[in-house]
Amino acid sequence: MLRIDKIGFIVHEPTLWSHYSSVWKHLDRSRFEIVLTSGFRQSRNASSVPGIAGFMEKVQQHGYPVAWSDERIRKGEKYAYTVSNHHLGGNSMQTAPALKRVLASASRGARRAANSTALLFGRRPPYRIHGFAPDQYWPTQLGQKQIRFMYGADVGDGWSLDGWNELYHGFLCHGPNDEEQISKRFTGKTWQMGYPRYDDYFDPALDTSAERAEFNIDPRLKTVLWMPTFGDGACSIPFFARQLAQYTTRYNLIVRPHPFTFRKKPEDIALLRSLGYRLDDNPVRDMNKLYRLTDFMLCDYGGSAFGAVYLRKPMVLLDVPGSRDWYTVRNSSNLALAEHYPSVTPADAASLGPLLDDEQYWTAQSLESAPLADRYFADYRGTSSMRAAEILTNLDQLLA
Repeated sequence: MLRIDKIGFIVHEPTLWSHYSSVWKHLDRSRFEIVLTSGFRQSRNASSVPGIAGFMEKVQQHGYPVAWSDERIRKGEKYAYTVSNHHLGGNSMQTAPALKRVLASASRGARRAANSTALLFGRRPPYRIHGFAPDQYWPTQLGQKQIRFMYGADVGDGWSLDGWNELYHGFLCHGPNDEEQISKRFTGKTWQMGYPRYDDYFDPALDTSAERAEFNIDPRLKTVLWMPTFGDGACSIPFFARQLAQYTTRYNLIVRPHPFTFRKKPEDIALLRSLGYRLDDNPVRDMNKLYRLTDFMLCDYGGSAFGAVYLRKPMVLLDVPGSRDWYTVRNSSNLALAEHYPSVTPADAASLGPLLDDEQYWTAQSLESAPLADRYFADYRGTSSMRAAEILTNLDQLLA
């Protein structure tokens, strides 16, 4: 095994640009690499995974160093540290039995041959070949020590606090709540960083003129941002799209579905388009600009609700039928938000307009919900990315 004395950020989706890029700009470029998985092979996947071209363009503009996960594995190279937001693949700290590894290698060989044949005949290669060995957690195949960069402040036993967190030596947490929950369950060290992706929101000079034009923002109307999560049991699109369409002319109503929705639930996207919604389909958008335009947020039981908490945005929760039993929602921190923010069901969506227009209510509600920001986030507003970069730069000492 050859050690690479750097930090490898494992990136498997273009949307991770918004999670990591503010930290990358504060790191020494000689000390880290962006490690791309096979989904970024543009010749095969650019048309099926939205945002790949935009991600690669941004990486090239900033001159960030890039490597490929399969090439590192094939060469037997491992980073001193790898950063990931979850385990990506695999189900064990241990390597698979020899026979299983041999069979997996043979399968990859057959798939490569099929891809080469397809290219020879001018067709799109049918297989994505990730290069990771079976069973073993993917990050452990690329790094000697593992750091989890928490994906969001919406933590729960069904997913974000699941057993695979055993693989991490350290956790970059948003604040007191997720640090406490991680520390109860796992032995890795924890550090609070705030919310790096929203540092630029606090810049008074943030320019939103392009977004105002893109979404045809009428300055006479309030702007409402609806951010549905992904998942059959939690996503609000099928339950609320028709009911909320009545508000597309009463407000500047923008819908930003989870980026997965565009390729995994095209029927939901088709429904939104048919109803005339202003749709944000850019997975690498600078969300700080969109949030700056926003007067109100509509959220279901995903991580976006905590973005509203952090930025102290007025928010209405969309109560998706049965969602409290969905594995990512059950016993999660999302459920606590319903005690502090108003919620509507599909049946009473007509009450949303009067609720949003009740200025007296929102003045009182903002006072009630304000303390939540300090419960879920460390107070590094505007400097969280510098805090995260400082932690990553000093991992040798922090994990000694």
